[in-house]
Amino acid sequence: MNYIQNIRKKVGKDKIILNFTCGILSQSGKILLQKRADKGTWGLPGGALELGESALEALVREFYEETGVEVRVEKLLNVYTKYSDSYPNGDEAQVLTILYLVSSETSISTNFFTSDETLELGFFDHSDIQNIAIVNQQHQDMINDFFENKFPIDR
Repeated sequence: MNYIQNIRKKVGKDKIILNFTCGILSQSGKILLQKRADKGTWGLPGGALELGESALEALVREFYEETGVEVRVEKLLNVYTKYSDSYPNGDEAQVLTILYLVSSETSISTNFFTSDETLELGFFDHSDIQNIAIVNQQHQDMINDFFENKFPIDR
């Protein structure tokens, strides 16, 4: 059982603080986004830290699980802390996300990768992103901050 499932067994759907990490992989002015299976909307690849795992370890693991791409972390971009999210199952959380810039260690195939968490992958420029549904305000702010080079900023 993973950490979040274990906590949820104890607290139910009450709001808790969850720690996540996301990565921005940029190529030719576009960033890689994942169409998420849980909400059917687009977001940055990443996920929750497990007990005993660093944010960097979680990012490398989660990025691979969600995209099939092995990445190397290049630098810390920002930490986003004042956001709430709700999930399709009714869980509530204040979501703390550590955002990194990453580079690819392997080739990227956006045409064929899917998983339990990923319906589709795609590269988008800033103008493309205005026409797609982004998973939540936190991801929207992380994406906008990247394209507008607004780092660091207190959010």
